[in-house]
Amino acid sequence: MHVHPLVRFIFFLAFSFSILFADTLTLWAIYFGIFVIITGFYQTVISAVFSRIKPFILYFPFMLILYLGVSMLFTDTTINQALFEVGFAFLRIALMISIMSLYFESVGSQNFLLALRSIWFQTGLKWQWMENFFLFLEMTLRFYPSLQRDWIAVRQSRESLGFNQNNNRWGEIREAAYDLPVLLVQNLRKSEDIAVAMQLRGFGKSIPRCVYNAVPFSIWHLLQFAGVVICFYLINLHAPF
Repeated sequence: MHVHPLVRFIFFLAFSFSILFADTLTLWAIYFGIFVIITGFYQTVISAVFSRIKPFILYFPFMLILYLGVSMLFTDTTINQALFEVGFAFLRIALMISIMSLYFESVGSQNFLLALRSIWFQTGLKWQWMENFFLFLEMTLRFYPSLQRDWIAVRQSRESLGFNQNNNRWGEIREAAYDLPVLLVQNLRKSEDIAVAMQLRGFGKSIPRCVYNAVPFSIWHLLQFAGVVICFYLINLHAPF
């Protein structure tokens, strides 16, 4: 079933905020069950979601020790209360990160931006600064993956030639500081070439710009927005405690 990109964004955003404001384990368990059901529709990105949340899980013991130390020294909280508070906070944040990671891994940024541009085009407003803003976002989304690919290619080339002798973290940081300015200059030159080509083709003379393969937005989608928010509000309000 096709879901409008903005409706999907509102769903995941409302889901994340609802988890953040969950104040009981029962409510958290309900949201965890919903998350498990949702993952059934996005099985291909489960491993990527786990890789995003893995660092948070690995650093949890350090956060636990720090929180317990501060609680014991500066508050009257018992160790059992402190363990429950930090454990419950960890569960909420971990589930919230998992939800947003699932969204970012399953939905492309281009689809979300295309939906926003489609709504703007439907309004028929002729604001030059808004057109420039969408252009800035599109260029950013285009050149960031390009910069990332160039960086990976440079690292792989150095490793294949045996020049990569920095196996520690500080060595990697020094290499990044050395390579990043060159890659940024290269991508800036690419962006200048694209800007000149766009200007020669008459970009900006017709406002608003048309949207190829526009995503229609209607009152029905607004009702879906409201339905998603109301559903999560009712879950928070009437969930069994």
